[in-house]
Amino acid sequence: MMDLFRRKRRAEADEARDRLTLELAEIEEIAGKLFRRMEERVEALRAIEARLDEKARAVEALVARAASLADAHADAVEARRREVIALAQKGLKADEIAGVFDMTRGEVELILGLGAR
Repeated sequence: MMDLFRRKRRAEADEARDRLTLELAEIEEIAGKLFRRMEERVEALRAIEARLDEKARAVEALVARAASLADAHADAVEARRREVIALAQKGLKADEIAGVFDMTRGEVELILGLGAR
């Protein structure tokens, strides 16, 4: 009787071990699939990050170029302002200065008015 009881317990233990083994195999399979999906997503995110970095560098280059152009424009405007004032100091009238620089008379008068400050 004791032998029958032990065999039954052993069979139950073997059955439980087999079920656990199957469940562990399923868990490992699912975990493997999840890790592969995660790796694919990480690679996709890395690709997106690389494209964003490239675009950020392009934007930085454009901003630097715009700043350079703005500085050059400001320098040109300042040079023109000085030339307008210099011609006015030499006795040229606003209409004459406007003709030299292809400006309106109002622009010349504005520059001269601001230059008088």
